[in-house]
Amino acid sequence: MKTHKNYVHLLFTGINVLCGVGILSTTCAVKEGGWVGLSILFIFAVVSYYTGILLHSCLDSQPGLDTYPDIGHAAFGNVGRIATSVSIL
Repeated sequence: MKTHKNYVHLLFTGINVLCGVGILSTTCAVKEGGWVGLSILFIFAVVSYYTGILLHSCLDSQPGLDTYPDIGHAAFGNVGRIATSVSIL
């Protein structure tokens, strides 16, 4: 049970760090890039969110898909698995 508690603590700490860095970097981005830079950051956030939704639906589409190489194999066969594995390295 201790491992589960450590994982949950790690998860919350990681999210906290990412949110803090995001809040601090947003003010610098607005200062340096103006509203256009902030708009680009917002577009990247929307694209990242949509990519997460696509990955989630892809992982739920077939049983046994657990990793990125599994997704590559489901989409493009063995070539997709190899290309995904190489790109991760």
